Amino acid sequence: MRVGESMLPEFDMEMANTRRVLERLPDDKLDWKIHEKSNTIGWVANHLADIPSWASSIVKQDSFDVEPTAGEPHATPSESTTGAIVALFDKNVAMARTAIEGMEDARLMDPWRLLRTGEVLMTMPRIAVLRTWVFSHTIHHRAHLCVYLRVNDVPVPGMYGPSADDPGM
Repeated sequence: MRVGESMLPEFDMEMANTRRVLERLPDDKLDWKIHEKSNTIGWVANHLADIPSWASSIVKQDSFDVEPTAGEPHATPSESTTGAIVALFDKNVAMARTAIEGMEDARLMDPWRLLRTGEVLMTMPRIAVLRTWVFSHTIHHRAHLCVYLRVNDVPVPGMYGPSADDPGM
């Protein structure tokens, strides 16, 4: 079994958990934010929907420039309804799953670079980038979103066991 294939059960579980959180978003709260320095619920949700799309470039390219000198900078999507956010997430998860599943073991330890206007911001082995910037980053922002839901009295789904809102999970 290739390493990418061995990562799929964890990927599938984390993406399913993330989807359950995204499905709970109330459309009328997407502009709410907990603090003036914080992002809105809608921004965090769109960011979560976008993160899986990064897997394809991590697997297929040796670098990604967030602000290329000859192109448009990367921008977080700005879907305005829960349905559109979930649909974008589903599309990106399907693409990511295909990329991870087909990943060649020989390239896993090859360096991958994150750039801004051609300047290297970070270099890590490709597998570490996937684990950090797709898997862990998703979990981080999902937790962030769960706090936003809780503060707004929106039931938070259980993920690794029951939550206070899903005791019978």
